[in-house]
Amino acid sequence: MTKENIERTPKPASKKREARLQRENRQKKIMITVLIAIVAVVTLLVGFGVLQGTVLKNQKIVAKVGDTNIKASQFAKRVQYERLSYVENFTSYAASGYAMFFQSQMLQMQNALDNYIQFGSDVLEKMINEAVVAHKAAEMGISVTDEDIEKELERGFGFFPDGTPTPQPTYAYLPTSTMSAQQLAIITITPTPSPEPTATSEPTATADPSLATPTVEDSTPTSVPTATQIPPTPTAYTRDGFKQLFNQMLTSINEQFPFTEADFRAYVKSLLLNQKVYEAVTKDIPREQEMVWARHILVASEEEANAVIERVKKGEDFGTIAAELSIDTSSGVNGGDLGWFSRGQMVEPFETAAYALKIGEISQPVQSDFGFHVIQLLGKEVRALSDSQWETLKQKAFTDFIEAAKADIKIEKKDVWASVVPNTPAIPAQYRIAPGQ
Repeated sequence: MTKENIERTPKPASKKREARLQRENRQKKIMITVLIAIVAVVTLLVGFGVLQGTVLKNQKIVAKVGDTNIKASQFAKRVQYERLSYVENFTSYAASGYAMFFQSQMLQMQNALDNYIQFGSDVLEKMINEAVVAHKAAEMGISVTDEDIEKELERGFGFFPDGTPTPQPTYAYLPTSTMSAQQLAIITITPTPSPEPTATSEPTATADPSLATPTVEDSTPTSVPTATQIPPTPTAYTRDGFKQLFNQMLTSINEQFPFTEADFRAYVKSLLLNQKVYEAVTKDIPREQEMVWARHILVASEEEANAVIERVKKGEDFGTIAAELSIDTSSGVNGGDLGWFSRGQMVEPFETAAYALKIGEISQPVQSDFGFHVIQLLGKEVRALSDSQWETLKQKAFTDFIEAAKADIKIEKKDVWASVVPNTPAIPAQYRIAPGQ
């Protein structure tokens, strides 16, 4: 073998070098394995984050009513649906040319939408109340069928395949009474048939400018609200025409957020169930009630109330004192007159004192959350209720029914609800009312 061939022949690796090579190979394999593991973990975390933000988030429970779960997906859709109704009502006012006349209502709607956490809380309370009503409906044997839902949808779109319903006869309400000689000697004014809200009125929920969906304080059933209000056509149209309008409404909603026909039908079902339970609970409330007619003077302290009583006892005119001193300015300008009212319309201490008086009698100071009242009874009789008075009594009965039902069922409102409240849809920028405007 030549010298050249000897130089080209590789020399056998030493044991030390082989060990080093093996160690380097093991380190490379470990590094590759670690890199693969890191990539896998990152991918898993990203995937879990996406899953957490979509599927898992939607499956979270925001409230439990007995064995009924309200999921985040249901809650979010309901919030968005009611927000859309606010937005469309707002923009309808803004674009009508009469926005200046609706400024107060529009600002109220804008503020409600901007405070989206409170808005969401209110919607969740509605959903909880609806779940409570559903539980009670099951106990009462009340249900809503698919046919009921279809009929309500048809009615909401003005489609009456069986003919336009016959209008119900209106109730003949007679607001006046013949005053006795005793009453005429006390006062010469005609009592107002239905009192305006005053410092004695029982507090009720402020009217919500949304879809008038029922709450504990505002549960009177209403017609099915739709996010896109499509007025009934004055001419007859076919079932195909009705379906076309219905699909147009769903398409309009889905341009804002995902909302299926099943979602809408479930919503209508809850309204109808609420309506049926409401009718069952209030069906026996009579159109006639024992009512009282009273006037009062409201002052800040018991000492002031006693001073008022002394002035009346000395012969001063009750109405004149009311106009001078009463901090209930809405009735004070009318001599303190509150008109006729039935039980449940006034705050409890005031109501109890008024019903205990005899005609012409003046009360001792009566304390309520508003101050101290001096009350004079002007009349007491069984009277027919106006539509608004009758609805007030029915509303109170239904509210009491729901509150009693809520006390008998376990209700859990999960903290997670606040993290899933949507803040869209929102009022378009060009329609928003600027601060101070």
